[in-house]
Amino acid sequence: MKRIYWRPHKTSKAAVLAVGMTAIAAVLLVEQGPAFTLTGDAQQEQMLRASRLAKTSFDVIRGERLALGHEFPKRLDPGQTGMVGLAMSPLTSLPANLAAKQTSVNPNFAAAIVDMLAPLELKPGDCVAVGCTGSFPALNVCLCAALETIGCEPIVVHSVASSQFGANHPEMTWLDMESLLHEEKLITFRTSAATLGAFGDRAVGMSAESKQALRAAIERNGVESLEINSLAQSMKSRMQLYDSIAGERPIKAYINVGGGAASIHGDQGKEIYDAGATLSAGELIEGEAVDCVMTRFAARGVPIVHVGDTIKLATQYGLPVAPQMAVEVNPDLRPRAEPNRYAAGAVLMVVLLALRACVRTGGYERVKRRVRAWLSRGSRPANVPETALTPAVQLMV
Repeated sequence: MKRIYWRPHKTSKAAVLAVGMTAIAAVLLVEQGPAFTLTGDAQQEQMLRASRLAKTSFDVIRGERLALGHEFPKRLDPGQTGMVGLAMSPLTSLPANLAAKQTSVNPNFAAAIVDMLAPLELKPGDCVAVGCTGSFPALNVCLCAALETIGCEPIVVHSVASSQFGANHPEMTWLDMESLLHEEKLITFRTSAATLGAFGDRAVGMSAESKQALRAAIERNGVESLEINSLAQSMKSRMQLYDSIAGERPIKAYINVGGGAASIHGDQGKEIYDAGATLSAGELIEGEAVDCVMTRFAARGVPIVHVGDTIKLATQYGLPVAPQMAVEVNPDLRPRAEPNRYAAGAVLMVVLLALRACVRTGGYERVKRRVRAWLSRGSRPANVPETALTPAVQLMV
């Protein structure tokens, strides 16, 4: 005779109600118990100092642009910050999302970058490699403010060309902004080398006038020019430069701002590397054909940080998207709360076990029969007063 391991039985409505209430309580527990990225007092102080330094830097650049007679059309730069560039200029390489550029003009991104770098445990004097373009000068400022506050020693390779609304004014490229901040003693480091940027990292397709303007910016700011004849050569030259300047010091991270062709391989790279810090990127590059400086550092096991997708980062950190006025320093910036995945997994197991107990094993029915038996004998469970019975048990009896 075959043994019957399981047979269906009628499930009590009270059991279904009890499991349903358990599931609702579990969902509320996960939603009301978010997992913040907690920061200690020292890190919070760094975040605040970085934001203040970024705000001061914005103001200095704005003042210089006003002195040069630049105008800030409100339809492009509603906050009159001076950190949003022109719709078109000889230095413009690609079209761009205006809302993303407006969102980037926020000094609190400096605090966000400090928070992103926190897992790397960077210390004063640590060497980091940086690749950036002219497309997001406000984010460049915020990164400089964050690194200056932490005390890192960055090795910076910059691509001068800019997409729309970036540092694309011929008189005020990012290299000009950086020189100004250095002269004002707001930052202690300078770009180590620069390329023309844009397509192929050498301004492929741009006019002779544009290329001349890009070269002029590099020359007047006294920056070494990386003369390249291909994208592959640019990547190789950048890696050699980073290693040469770092010497015996380990490079603790590679940080990219924007979508430079050599640095992150433009849009293709941005699809692979999410915004924020990645401590171990081996699984991201496995099988990927995108070759860029970020991929090469990731292959070495160097932590990588992509400062991009400003709208996503703003949402994550609770910052305004495309603000219509200049943003002030937020003294208490915190990443946006996200549900705790471990807590969600735990409560899911509880709900599944409750379902199994009530539906598959008949455990609920056994408990119900025992309670009824106790009451039919004029007694109740030992050492348990009737008032202590839960509403679910009272409903069963």
